[in-house]
Amino acid sequence: MKQEFYITAGKVLAKLKELGADGADISVSRGKIDELNVDAGEFSLARTTISNSLSIRALVGNRKGESYVNRYDDDAIAQAAEEAIAAANNSDSDEAEDVGENIGEHTFDTGWTESDLGVMYDRMHEFIGACKSEYPKAEILQFIVRGRTGDSLFANTNGTRVYQHGGYYSVSIGVSGHNGDKTSSMQYYGFSAEELAKPFMDNAEVRRLCKEIEEQIDTVPVAGKFVGDILVSPDCVAEFIDSVLASSVYGGSLYTGSSPWKDKLGQQVADTCLTVEFDPFDDRFVKGSELTSDGHLAAKHTVIENGILKNFMCSRYSANKTGHKRAGNYGVNCIIAAGGKSFDELVAGIDNGLVLNRFSGGNPASNGDFSGVAKNSFLIKKGKIAGAVSETMVSGNLHDMINSIGGIGNEQILDGSIAVPWMVFKGVTISGK
Repeated sequence: MKQEFYITAGKVLAKLKELGADGADISVSRGKIDELNVDAGEFSLARTTISNSLSIRALVGNRKGESYVNRYDDDAIAQAAEEAIAAANNSDSDEAEDVGENIGEHTFDTGWTESDLGVMYDRMHEFIGACKSEYPKAEILQFIVRGRTGDSLFANTNGTRVYQHGGYYSVSIGVSGHNGDKTSSMQYYGFSAEELAKPFMDNAEVRRLCKEIEEQIDTVPVAGKFVGDILVSPDCVAEFIDSVLASSVYGGSLYTGSSPWKDKLGQQVADTCLTVEFDPFDDRFVKGSELTSDGHLAAKHTVIENGILKNFMCSRYSANKTGHKRAGNYGVNCIIAAGGKSFDELVAGIDNGLVLNRFSGGNPASNGDFSGVAKNSFLIKKGKIAGAVSETMVSGNLHDMINSIGGIGNEQILDGSIAVPWMVFKGVTISGK
């Protein structure tokens, strides 16, 4: 595969040069997915899909053109190259556009070969039985296990060649609670792993999912409207933090001037207990990447440290555009530092609020204001969980929230791609019916 990709890359770059490109970077990739599906508790699908792709970014002067095709035979190469050059010739000049320097030749191979369909089936069958036995009111609505294998080569006209090969399993479980005519809202959990070495029910988050979905069959509405605290699940914490960073530290928000943090590098932007970094080489993750999307070797990147904004998240293009430093990576494998409190201690510190397991809402406003529905959640009264609640509105401001953190869990929940703890945010508006 590696040799085939090198030959293909050589053909593509030669064709682009022939058509007048001053520089280019390309990516050649092939992926294979083995997949087993369960719907409504029964096996429903087994399939294998193979996908090929060739993406091209070509420069004529400082004018950029891009193209994408899903094959890389000679005709497809010629078509894709012509489309990229035509797009470049019809685009505006942008001095921030360039091709990355030569970082040499590198091979990253995890050694992962083929997914094991037998093990995939056995683990799924085992989980279906365990769920029926231990949590009879939890119904598996959708259950997907995939074995993913991929190869890719990034190459540019300056001599960079980076070949990557690897694979992993991904697991997605969707359940709802059923008791007669009563049902709960659906809840999902997903994770990735290099191997399926243990039963899925041994994953603490999967067990919590099944246990809580039974408790969510009978819900009560939240009375009235009040300002309280929310104890937020790791998945939701990651979503909230990602929304803050998307509008504040990524290149687009910086060169358009919309970032509220554009002049705050080195200043306090969050509670002193918050540290956020991205590390594709952390051994706990199975979905990292050794290469950035624009052809630089990846590195660990700290964005917020003890509440201080340490770095922006600029690609090479946005770094050229803004004058800021290019990031070590562009948001791969989020790590939020753990705190010092257990889950029970976090609950005990809340007088009036919610355990927020899942949030459904639109994109926050540019100033951080948000509003949405708390799903699969529980009421907290006087430091104790007081039962499941029907869908409840929550609203607030994300920037205010990260400056009003009421506690961070002492354990990072791992799903193969992030390491994030439970977190309490104070001063959130909670509205019942």
